[in-house]
Amino acid sequence: MRESAMQVGRALLALAVVLTAPLARTISSAAPPTEPRWSIALTTAPHHPQDVWFTATGNNADGWQGGGCLCLGPLAQGLGPGDHATILIDVVEAGVFGIDGTPVEPGTYTAPGVSVVRPRTGPGEELSDQEFEMVVGGTFYVIVEAYIVESNIAELPPAGSTLSSMFTFDFDPTNLGRSENLAVNWFDFGGGFFPFLNEGVLMTNVRLLP
Repeated sequence: MRESAMQVGRALLALAVVLTAPLARTISSAAPPTEPRWSIALTTAPHHPQDVWFTATGNNADGWQGGGCLCLGPLAQGLGPGDHATILIDVVEAGVFGIDGTPVEPGTYTAPGVSVVRPRTGPGEELSDQEFEMVVGGTFYVIVEAYIVESNIAELPPAGSTLSSMFTFDFDPTNLGRSENLAVNWFDFGGGFFPFLNEGVLMTNVRLLP
């Protein structure tokens, strides 16, 4: 338990010292798309309250349009009463892992759960570590810029900071559309993406457009 808390502390410390300069944004062209586009949405799943809500349409050749928000509060793992943050999400890259892009190596990873760092009363689920696979053709990834609008969470960087994050989940090309999937949140603090959090079950909606 103590070791787990220390791991969480180190992760939160890394998050706190991340560079605050804005990242380069993907510019969407007004011209017709040169390749088929993905339509993606990540939201809360029934009976699994979450704080992740965003959607986007595009591809990695022509750019992306869309985004959303993470409203951290009672539903967030590890937070206590009164903790809150508003984080805007801008999708910059996404697709089928190993086909549209390979942001990390294929293989087996572990997504950490979060130990409670202060007293909790909210309805959010506290999840344990989760082993998962990054499979070529069988995993979908979404890389985002996460801009902190406001926060009273001491472990987060200050308002105005922009972080590089990624969400991944299982993908079946024969079963597009709405589906409940275990999702993992990753961060890149300058040395490459690493699994940051077991997000638990999210509702994913992935479709391919002309």
